[in-house]
Amino acid sequence: MKKQLPPMDKERGAVLLTTLLLMTILVAVTVSIVDNIRFSIRRAASVQQRAQLDWYVRGGEEFAESWLQKATKKQNQISSFIRLNEPIAFPFDGGGIGIRVYDARNCFNLNTLAVEKNGNVMRREFETLLSVLDFERSKAETIAASIQDWVDDDSIPASAGAESLAYANLQPAYQVPNRLLVDISELREIQGIDEETYQRLLPFVCVVADMAVNRLNLNTLTQEQAPLLASILGGEDGYVAAQTVIAERPSNGYTSVDQAWDLPAIQDLELKGVGKDKVDIKTDMIGINMLVNYQEQSQKQRTVFVIGGVNDVQLVSRRTVY
Repeated sequence: MKKQLPPMDKERGAVLLTTLLLMTILVAVTVSIVDNIRFSIRRAASVQQRAQLDWYVRGGEEFAESWLQKATKKQNQISSFIRLNEPIAFPFDGGGIGIRVYDARNCFNLNTLAVEKNGNVMRREFETLLSVLDFERSKAETIAASIQDWVDDDSIPASAGAESLAYANLQPAYQVPNRLLVDISELREIQGIDEETYQRLLPFVCVVADMAVNRLNLNTLTQEQAPLLASILGGEDGYVAAQTVIAERPSNGYTSVDQAWDLPAIQDLELKGVGKDKVDIKTDMIGINMLVNYQEQSQKQRTVFVIGGVNDVQLVSRRTVY
């Protein structure tokens, strides 16, 4: 026969089990409380870091604006700095700010496709740019026409284009806004533009709040941007000439558009002055690419300023880049 425990021993065993269970529950609750406290501390620190990061971004932006206000008196200084393509670095405790200046006019303004009287002219020029970028002709026509239908104010699809009916069967369906592009990221929603196409276009196109043609700055164009000038000079036939204009640019820049147009490479194209109204030797729009790192966080921002005159610098756009 099994020996049964006395009643007192049974009670002691029950008390021990109850005590162990309570201790287990208390440990679990304590661990949960400690985790919540640790998470709250990390969250508060992250919020504080983010707030400080925003202040550093604002500080970098104000520095850029202040520098531009001083540099507007010397257009050559701005062009020389852009050609140098060297970042401005500001290290500080826990991080740093990196600023790179670029000419915001050296791109094809897609909103020019909305101008009725010369929309077809600008569309052909854009298709020429796409051909220089090695897009197939049919693909170039689809992209150009679809963007034109997106920004013009009518609902009649252009040849190879797309109005609202073309987007009606998508999931989710949406309509063509028939207004100017506000941000370059809108291109992702336009027919014929997938992610690969978007990335290929990004270095050469931009969105300006008006429908004015961007006048390319001959003194700040880089060899990578030669396709932009080539689209003005006649496409692939003008590509070598565009590279020559950039390569043979004087160290202090061109003093006039005529100086560039007098180069043998341009003269051989027999343009007879065509395209001169779309280039310049100075700019009125400066872009700032800024990267700010602070502790465990970072932020990229693209800011564009318009130069109206001496000490007249206005912020026109501010965009966080992801």
